[in-house]
Amino acid sequence: MMNPVEGQNASERNSRAKSGGLAVFAFLSRSLQQIAALVITLLAARFLLPVEYGVYTLSIVFVTLIQTMTYTGFYHFIVTQKGDEDAILSTSFWMLTGLAFVGSAIFAVLSSPISWLFEAPDLARVLLLLCLLQPIAGITAWYSAVLLRRQKMTLHFAIMFSQNALALIVGAILLVTWQSIFALVAFRAVRVLSAFVLYLVFSHDRPTLRFDTKLARQALGYSASLYGSKFMNFLSRYGGDLILGLVYSTAESGLYRFGNRVATGATDIVTQPMSNFALTQFGACNRNDKPIGHALERFVGVTVLLIGAVSAVVLVLGEAVVSAFFRPEYLAALGVTYAFAMRALFGVGLHFLTPALSALDQTKVLFYFETFLAISIITAIAVAAPFGLVTLAWAQAFTTLAASVAAFIVMRRVTDVDVSGACRAFITAAILAFIYGIFLYITWTYFISTLHLAEGLLIAIGICASFVSFLPLLAVGKKLRVFTLQVFSG
Repeated sequence: MMNPVEGQNASERNSRAKSGGLAVFAFLSRSLQQIAALVITLLAARFLLPVEYGVYTLSIVFVTLIQTMTYTGFYHFIVTQKGDEDAILSTSFWMLTGLAFVGSAIFAVLSSPISWLFEAPDLARVLLLLCLLQPIAGITAWYSAVLLRRQKMTLHFAIMFSQNALALIVGAILLVTWQSIFALVAFRAVRVLSAFVLYLVFSHDRPTLRFDTKLARQALGYSASLYGSKFMNFLSRYGGDLILGLVYSTAESGLYRFGNRVATGATDIVTQPMSNFALTQFGACNRNDKPIGHALERFVGVTVLLIGAVSAVVLVLGEAVVSAFFRPEYLAALGVTYAFAMRALFGVGLHFLTPALSALDQTKVLFYFETFLAISIITAIAVAAPFGLVTLAWAQAFTTLAASVAAFIVMRRVTDVDVSGACRAFITAAILAFIYGIFLYITWTYFISTLHLAEGLLIAIGICASFVSFLPLLAVGKKLRVFTLQVFSG
């Protein structure tokens, strides 16, 4: 017969195992969208010419602006604000979906002029089709924010996982069999429509006709600076695409976007979920009047450790993967890939500035910061563009590093957030990631790549080796308190 102490210990172990399992599922659910986008990007690069891929990526740049605006501002307002539940949710629904509809309508009308401006005839049709999906995507964004506010995490993550898994499977099949840029459009359509159906079926929340004008003004006041900052962030992230599309051909834009997408697609598997987790946890700290310094420290340590590991894999295995699986033309994008892999690591401070300032109701400061950042990035792009794609990418990477340092300074001086722990976590995690990268480089260069095996098999062995060696890194990170599963809740 089990004694009470043994029963308590067993219960605690079961609780930890359950929490760990939920944390892994939460991270996988949030990451799957980035994983799906990365896989589809790689398949597109295998089957489509750079000029074809360039047309699609240019259209995505404009649609991303609508999507970025949908998942900020009113979205943050729903997640973080105190007050009348029904008034907040219903009023925000009409404002959020209205924003998505207006943005989609504007770009639908401008699709032909944009196509003419970039001298890409297919761009108009692709952009128009993608715009038709965005009002529906606005509704799914509202459902997502509501579930986060209500802390219904299991349902939220299950829907995210299901929609992205379905989109990945269908998108991959369509791209392999169809080999058209419109297969990429269909991939996004499956993701948006499946999410809408799942939220509608499994979420019990429904908007009402209630619209509180006083609350709407409050939401606008809260969101205006966030929208302005997100627009500036959009310019800093995608300014290179637009400039290349105007100055160079869609083929060169496609190469740039491929190199960018491979790196950011891999690192976004970490950064996007972490930013979302941080928004939820920082918002909870605000509602419960708790400081966010300790939460920030946890997030910075885990994020640097994970991004550093992913960036190391990209730097070590990138050339072998592109050579083995893609058209030779895409080798010209490797320098861009390396630069953007490092930019993701350099920009850790930026990843948590928006969640922190949003939670602390300092959105005007965020707008000013993002405006300065956008001006800096666009200036770097304009100066570096004549010197080629690689120089352009590295100019953005080092500008991002300077801005990331500035982000920590802003959090400390403007919001009085204690960032000392976050800085220590950054340094410790970066050192661990550097050691991991050196080990992976030596293992690949002097052992694995010297084996007389097929390229695909060598790459598979390299990926397995990177995963196996990553497990001790997590153990050391946990011992040094820069890795914890606590960040994966919410």
